[in-house]
Amino acid sequence: MIGRMRNEMKLMGRNFFLVSSAVTFAAVGIAAAGELLVFDPLCYEVLFPFFTAVVVGEWGKTRADRNFDIIASQSRCLFRWVLLRYITGFALAGGFAVLCMAGASIVRYELPLWELLAIYVPPAFFLSSLCALAGIKCRQEHTATLICGSVWLIFLLIRSLLRVPGVEYIYLFIRYAGDQNGIWLWNKAVITAAALLLWGIIYWLCKDFST
Repeated sequence: MIGRMRNEMKLMGRNFFLVSSAVTFAAVGIAAAGELLVFDPLCYEVLFPFFTAVVVGEWGKTRADRNFDIIASQSRCLFRWVLLRYITGFALAGGFAVLCMAGASIVRYELPLWELLAIYVPPAFFLSSLCALAGIKCRQEHTATLICGSVWLIFLLIRSLLRVPGVEYIYLFIRYAGDQNGIWLWNKAVITAAALLLWGIIYWLCKDFST
């Protein structure tokens, strides 16, 4: 498995590492430059989850891959290939997010590392899983990223709906919006469950391709 992940990393190319490094250094620079009151939620709950989804959609593409038909016809388990490609992209993007957390915490400490991870992982898992699902259905490049970006933007725009009872449990960016009722851990659990449901759909679609 490690060998196959290394191959996936080679396929991602140098551009991924250059772009990821630039994003990470820019975020650390912003943390050091000014006193943003909501820097940690903005960076790790909103921006880095979207970046993770972009990584999965652009560098971890599946059906938009030119070799998809060959892989689908020859692979014993298409889901395993999709999952491995997803894990590679998610892990690398998450690694840069953790580097940013470590670097930014040195110059600007707001939240402990475990809490930063807790606000980053669930929305990143959900958005990137949505991107992976769209990547299974869409042949055109960038379409999966466009769909995921639209969902990301919609959640930002419907912040006012948090006044509606129950919406706060499914809102992706609850810490950034202001967790007035202290339910953010329940919120993250619901988002994680929704992401796992998306992977159930991906598994079903992969089985459909194999038959």
